[in-house]
Amino acid sequence: MGLSKAEYSQLKSTINLGLQSLHILRRFPGFIYRREHGIAVWRGTLQPRQFSPKYRVAVRYKLSSYPTVNVISPTLAPKAPHLWKDGSLCLYYPREKPWQKDMLIAKTIIPWTALWLYYYELWLDTGKWLGPSSHASDSNLLNGSTNSAIE
Repeated sequence: MGLSKAEYSQLKSTINLGLQSLHILRRFPGFIYRREHGIAVWRGTLQPRQFSPKYRVAVRYKLSSYPTVNVISPTLAPKAPHLWKDGSLCLYYPREKPWQKDMLIAKTIIPWTALWLYYYELWLDTGKWLGPSSHASDSNLLNGSTNSAIE
């Protein structure tokens, strides 16, 4: 008889902030780490396509929670889709649990952020969110829909 899924998930180890930071700074050397009010914050620049603007982003992570990402600059377009109400990027749907505490932010959250920025730029061009979405009607999304029209 093996462990239940719940028991197994409790055994999974959380990757500590030092190891997260080591991997982020190694994979993304332009990122800078700081602790702010007990939360780890990495700031850096991503450019999803060769001719895209450079986006300055902040990744925030507290071990007891999920990482969140905000675009610092340039300012996102009004009514940009796929944002949570707090203005952070909707990189995945937490209920589906695609990100776990035993995963490296450098291999998941930051690449997902670059992909989100790519789909954001396509949305600017087409007016449609072409990225994956399984929760367009979630009330915690800022604009309530992932295919908000550009005005």
